[in-house]
Amino acid sequence: MEDLTKLFQQRCKDDDRRHEENKALLKANTEAIAAQNKAHEKLAKRVELMSPGGSVLSRKQVAALAVVGTGVMVVVGWMVEAAVKWAVGWFIGAILKMKLGGP
Repeated sequence: MEDLTKLFQQRCKDDDRRHEENKALLKANTEAIAAQNKAHEKLAKRVELMSPGGSVLSRKQVAALAVVGTGVMVVVGWMVEAAVKWAVGWFIGAILKMKLGGP
């Protein structure tokens, strides 16, 4: 019976030691996770600053602005093309009139 009691007491000591080790490891793990969360928050703030429009516009709003901007650029391009064609036509017409002696 004495041997059994000694073995039980040794097991209790080992359990207590393992419990303390586990508590220390869990505390270190919790601290490491907290440090990673702080680093993640800093990174998230930097990414937010770099994103188009910051946090003011949502992705859908940015996409809508891109579509509208593209449409405006197409219309402006057509207008510039028409103006250049008219100017070139007028310039060539003026040169031909001078060369051919028109009215």
